[in-house]
Parts: sequence; C-alpha cells; structure tokens
Amino acid sequence: MKISDIAPCGINCSLCLAFQRTKNKCNGCNGSNDDKRKSCSVCAIKNCEEKNGNGRLLCSKCKKYPCKRIKHLHKRYSERYNVSIYTNFNIIKDDGIKEFVEQERIKWKCTKCGNLLCMHREKCLVCGNENTILMERRNNPTHASTL
Repeated sequence: MKISDIAPCGINCSLCLAFQRTKNKCNGCNGSNDDKRKSCSVCAIKNCEEKNGNGRLLCSKCKKYPCKRIKHLHKRYSERYNVSIYTNFNIIKDDGIKEFVEQERIKWKCTKCGNLLCMHREKCLVCGNENTILMERRNNPTHASTL
C-alpha cells in the first residue's frame, strides 16, 4: 500500500478487487491508463474540470468539496462497503496522508493470514477468513452512514 494508491476521491485503491486481482489487474486511479477499463480512465471525478488537469489532486482540496459526485460516492461506499470518504479525508487532513495509509494498512489486514482485505468482498481473497470490516456494516446498517 502506497500514498499513490489513494484515489482523488479518497478511496484506497489497494483495497479494490480490480487492484488486488491477478488477471487484468488495475494499477489504481493514479496509475497509467494503459490497462484500465475505459470507464476508469474517463472517470468524472479524476477528470473533473475543477482539478485544472491535475487528476491526482484530492477532492477534499477543492473549493466545491463535497460536490454531488463525492456525496453520491460516499453514500454508496459507506452503505455497501463500510468505507467513509469523509472520514478518509478528515484523517488525511488531521494526520497526513502517510499516517492515513499506515492506519489503512493496519485496519484492513486480515486477522488470519495478514494479507490485505478487499473492501468489495466478505471474505479474504487469500485465506477465506471473514472480512470483519465489511461484515460490521452488514450487521449494523446504520454504522457506516454515520461515520
């Protein structure tokens, strides 16, 4: 997990299924567009005109933050995957992006095998152990939306 794995929208790309898989692996939002699906390379958030061509600029730095796109993405990811974009940006603002990445590395570590969990799957892709972060969301539907 690297600082460059943090997408402009505040999502940690290294937790994404497309980033973790071995076949047709995505190199993250800040990586080259060579192997990305077209929908990813033309991402409206990364290519937002407010970024003035700087697709790596974090959305939290924008004067329009949170815009409609970020609000929608936050709602979807907090409801489905127990990931709060707002919390991610607050940690980055308060503690710095290096500390955020370190916290993510610890938070998303599989308790059984030590590999990185995927935010999109209920079980560890390596050992099949339960993804407790995602299951916490499933067991407490009001939790993530209040983060």
